[in-house]
Amino acid sequence: MACARWRAGLNSRHMARSRPLLASRLAPPLAALLLGACAALGPPPVAGSPVAGGGSRYAVGKLLLELPPGWTARGDDRRLSAGDARGLGRVEVQRAEPPYRGEEECLARAEDALQRGAASATNVRLHPTTFAGRKGVALEADQGPWHGWAWGVCDGAVQYRISFFGATPLDPEVLAAFRALSQGARFEP
Repeated sequence: MACARWRAGLNSRHMARSRPLLASRLAPPLAALLLGACAALGPPPVAGSPVAGGGSRYAVGKLLLELPPGWTARGDDRRLSAGDARGLGRVEVQRAEPPYRGEEECLARAEDALQRGAASATNVRLHPTTFAGRKGVALEADQGPWHGWAWGVCDGAVQYRISFFGATPLDPEVLAAFRALSQGARFEP
């Protein structure tokens, strides 16, 4: 939010009129530096609701998921990115916008998206599945030193994209986080 306010102020005429020499000499390098810092920050950190065992519960749209203690999350109600503190595991969740015309189109688009992602992977397995009680398509594959799972899931006409990556060989804590995510995620009624 602070970055957005700063960007709006950067374009204000007040800045250029108040100190023309300063604005002309310092504003471009300062603007580049600050815009780069804002971009590096990515989405803002989010706090999940505490759950038993010390983890946190997060919501992306109507999808609820739990992450174990030590995982840090960033995002908002449309997108979440989280990883464990050691950098050995990562989860990305996104609610696709806008909704599709219906579940059939949603599922077809989910499969298309996963097939495009599979082009750069090895040991690919793509198949129909359910995730959090909803129909979807699952992909499991390797990419470099990472093993990953990805799901395209439809809650009616609304598509959710979930991906989980772990450095190989999979650390036992990362594997436990994957199992908790894939078995414990659910949709709000």
